[in-house]
Order: sequence, then structure tokens, then C-alpha cells
Amino acid sequence: MPAYNEESYIGTMVLKVKQYVDEVIVVDDGSTDNTSEIARLAGATVVRHTKNRGYGAAIQSILTEAQRRSPDALVILDADSQHDPQDIPNLTKPIFEGFDLVIGSRELQRHNIPFYRRVGQRVLLYSSRILSGKRLSASESGFRIFSKRAIATLKLRESGMAISAETIAEAAEKGLKVTEVPISITYTRDGSTLNPVVHGLEVLTWIIDMISQRR
Repeated sequence: MPAYNEESYIGTMVLKVKQYVDEVIVVDDGSTDNTSEIARLAGATVVRHTKNRGYGAAIQSILTEAQRRSPDALVILDADSQHDPQDIPNLTKPIFEGFDLVIGSRELQRHNIPFYRRVGQRVLLYSSRILSGKRLSASESGFRIFSKRAIATLKLRESGMAISAETIAEAAEKGLKVTEVPISITYTRDGSTLNPVVHGLEVLTWIIDMISQRR
């Protein structure tokens, strides 16, 4: 789990995730609160960035840790309690059926997503489709499962939120098999440390930049 100032949720999330995996790794991206300490007390392995480097940098650190361990599957989900760890078995199943990247789709829970978020997600989705050529319903979802092949193959560079779109584009370019599975999602008032409008504009800018570079 990538985490930044998530002391309110990280302990509970680690305990819930431990039911489904062999090891929980929390990458603390320069938090100024007690995220690292609480994660350790809950039983997680903690990798700490000395300063806030961005969501993409945290994902890259997670992939580095996974490459050292070479697991059968890598589960990445958000630390702010939006994602339900009970969905892990359903998302992991396609990995053992031959898929390399499984993305948790929020589409079935769209009635629980605020309208302005749905509009922003739709814009980013179509931009990601242009970038990757993949027709997915949830390109920005942070709930993802990676196969052993994906862990070894993906070479990601983005340090910000655009890494979600870059992952799909890179997977398509490398010939990895991508699918998606419906998940539940909960939006908490204090769950995100990012302004969603600023986040969306940042990601859209980076996606447009990546499209221009690749073309």
C-alpha cells in the first residue's frame, strides 16, 4: 500500500489485508504523521521515503520490493479505506488464469461516486484509452493485481498520479494481458490527501504529454 499521512486508516487496512496475503508492505511516502509507526505495529513491513516524492514514486518502490521477493501476485490498493480488502480474492483469481494485470473497476459502484468525480474520471478514461489502446472502464483505479511476469516486465517512470495510465499503456506495449474486475468503493470525507480537481488536471496533463511523446 502506498501511504501518505494515513494514520487514521493504515492500521485497520493492514490488519484487514493480512487476512488475504503473505506479507503487507506499506510504502510511506514522506508522511509527517504516525503512518509508519502504526503500520509497523499492525504487522506491516514499512519502506519509508524521507520526503514526499509522489504517488508514482511510491508505486515504483512497491514494484522494486516485489521484484526482490518475486511473489506469485502483487496486490496494490489504497491506504485510505476506499478499497475493501475482501475484494482481493476476486481480483487475484484472473492472475492464476493467465492475466498479467487486473484492475479493480468502480463502474458498478458509480452511484456512490460524486458527480464531479464521475465527470473527471470519464475524461481521464478516454484519454487513457487513446494512450494505451485498451477499452477499460476504470483506468485510474488504484486497486490492482500484478502477475509475476508483470512485476518483472513493467518499467515505469512517472512519479505522480499519471503512473496509473502509464501502467496500462506500458502493459499494452509489452503484450501483457489486462482485464478488470468489479470492486466496491467507499468515499470518506477525509480519505484522500489530494484535491480531486488538482489531481485530475495533473493526471490529464501528464497523459497528454505521454500521448505526444509516444506518437
